[in-house]
Amino acid sequence: MWHNRLGHPSDQVLAVLKSSLDIKTIDYGPCEICHKAKQVRVPFPLSDHKTKELGDLVHLDVWGPYRVSSNEGFKYFLTIVDDYSRSVWCYLLKSKMEVFENLTSFYELILTQFKKKVKIFRSDNGTEFVNNQMSNFLKGKGVLHQTTCAYTPQQNGVVERKHRHLLNIARALMFQSGLPLSFWSDCILTAVYLINRRGISCGV
Repeated sequence: MWHNRLGHPSDQVLAVLKSSLDIKTIDYGPCEICHKAKQVRVPFPLSDHKTKELGDLVHLDVWGPYRVSSNEGFKYFLTIVDDYSRSVWCYLLKSKMEVFENLTSFYELILTQFKKKVKIFRSDNGTEFVNNQMSNFLKGKGVLHQTTCAYTPQQNGVVERKHRHLLNIARALMFQSGLPLSFWSDCILTAVYLINRRGISCGV
């Protein structure tokens, strides 16, 4: 009864409260409600997928909107991570409508500068990635588009972790320099530069 009244606490909590509530016993056996309410998702296995060349698999995600617009009016940024090299590209955006334009620019950049064609884009199901304009472009270029399951950011973990990495460095730069929040976009671009330079220096 007390287990139910107190919101299904653990045995340890009931043991502490036993004397004050005059609980005779805390041995109530397995509780079916606890099993249903406290179940968790099994951890995702670590991916052992390895790409062999630049452009074989490219991870995409949009971060934002940030509560403070940058000095130039940016509220979002598009993060692009190459699976093979782990190189990062970042495009500042004023709205999500600019994603397609920047993504096509990235595709041409890889083709021109590295003589490589992107084979697979992986993103979530955001409307900035899943729309007719994007679909027609990818079909025309022969690029596969992998999308994650809804509410499962773990399936796009490479770029999700890179977002965290970028934001951590950007915050450190802002704290160190004492810049106002409106300079966050400059700190993000600096973080991208530093991450890529460190990757080259370490041979990653």
